Amino acid sequence: MKKLSIDRFAAMNMVYQRYSFEFFLDSLDRLGISNFELWTGAPHLNNLVESLSDAQKVRRQVEDRKKRIVCVTPEQCLYPHNIAAVDDGLRQYSLDYFLSYIDMTAQLGCDKMLCCAGWGNYDEDPALAWARSVDSLKRMTERAEQRGVTLAFEILCPSESNLVNDLASTKRMMDEIQSPNFMLCIDTVPIRLSGAQVEDFFETFGKRICHIHLTDGTPTGHLPTGLGEHPIIHYLRVIEENDYAGDITLEIGNPAWYQNPEEATRISFETISNSLNARNA
Repeated sequence: MKKLSIDRFAAMNMVYQRYSFEFFLDSLDRLGISNFELWTGAPHLNNLVESLSDAQKVRRQVEDRKKRIVCVTPEQCLYPHNIAAVDDGLRQYSLDYFLSYIDMTAQLGCDKMLCCAGWGNYDEDPALAWARSVDSLKRMTERAEQRGVTLAFEILCPSESNLVNDLASTKRMMDEIQSPNFMLCIDTVPIRLSGAQVEDFFETFGKRICHIHLTDGTPTGHLPTGLGEHPIIHYLRVIEENDYAGDITLEIGNPAWYQNPEEATRISFETISNSLNARNA
């Protein structure tokens, strides 16, 4: 069993969305953090706005700072980007959006992009929405295979997706799409909300888990790690015991921290550092 170290953890720019991307990179320098997950929302990299869509510029900035993008995460819960949409035009628009981000992920020199199932209308047959989601994800997987990108498919909360939000629905989707470029991202918030345990996902999916969002909350809320009710030391123990070799992002998305994202990130990393020290003592 290989012990975790702090360099396995990544920050995320989502909580910095009221600041410039340069401020975010400066903040990582001040905090001594090298790895980060790139949320693609304005005013940071965003393929919907030409002036914000220069992937090569961002790649140079990241490389000049000696940072590493561990995963590219297009916004897909708040904007009208839904790969399971019942309207054909909206679904095609959403699919084109994600296909372009797969291309952009490769341009950034990153090998992993987060994706989700989307959602169906609550007043329709769920089987129809499921079929649309699977079809879209298969088409995205084909593009990912062509670009050398791995899709990290993430379980969501029921408020975010009525398609994949628990262990059973996650397993069903992973069984439907069998590709080395279609892997799994586990997020501790929807797992806890569903009543499952992180160890249940490791037991079920094993090496198909390629990314982790170690997220805190009560149980939701995307709080800085250590300010919620989640059993952080237990999570770390499970990750170690399963010899997980991928990256772990400390995802913070609570709007209360938009004004002071550096403090939120500092709290999260200090919590992990202290927890690792307690584990290794």
